[in-house]
Amino acid sequence: MLQLHCPLLETEESAKKEHFLTERLLIPEQWLHQAKATRARRDTDRHGEALHLYRAGHWNLCHSLVIQHLASDCIINDNHEYLLKFLEGLAVPERSAVIQDWDTAGRVYLDYIRVVQTLHAIQQMDSTGYELECLHTEVRSLCNRIEVLPCSTAKDRLAQSEMAKRVANILRVVLSLQQGGEGGEIPLSQIASNIGRLPMPEDYALEELRSLTQSYLRQLIVS
Repeated sequence: MLQLHCPLLETEESAKKEHFLTERLLIPEQWLHQAKATRARRDTDRHGEALHLYRAGHWNLCHSLVIQHLASDCIINDNHEYLLKFLEGLAVPERSAVIQDWDTAGRVYLDYIRVVQTLHAIQQMDSTGYELECLHTEVRSLCNRIEVLPCSTAKDRLAQSEMAKRVANILRVVLSLQQGGEGGEIPLSQIASNIGRLPMPEDYALEELRSLTQSYLRQLIVS
């Protein structure tokens, strides 16, 4: 009955009816959101479906929907805040523990967004030694994990490539900051070993290889 009659559009009238259902008839609020998720799926409203699956407490289904239909768009369009609202809620230990493939999907996206935000925050700080070391560890970890992200469409592969390229750039920035800024000598072996694991497009991988080769030659000349 809820699936047949529960509207997606929130109005004053619908709010009164939902209040009657939950307060007078003691129907769990999660049931309402489950019904709304079903209606949103019928209307091919992925965002609405994900929201109501989340509010219904269906963590595994919500995670699956976000990864399959929303995450890549958010990465490509740099809409990190929207994706973060879902991922931070799903990351709560008692929730992520029941989510299938959390460590190879949702957690990778979450860690990627946090790395991007952390670098931005560090660049606004004065003393950054400890923070840079922690960020360096996170970036190296991401270099190993971006490759395992599930990619079933061309859009997924594009998002994965964008993440790989950005992480490669972040690694360069972090190593440069650790060496005291642009004048510092970046350890090329660390860059090469980590960037080599990233799933980048062939043209970008060649560009990175060319850049590393030129930097290596410059270091040889200086030494």
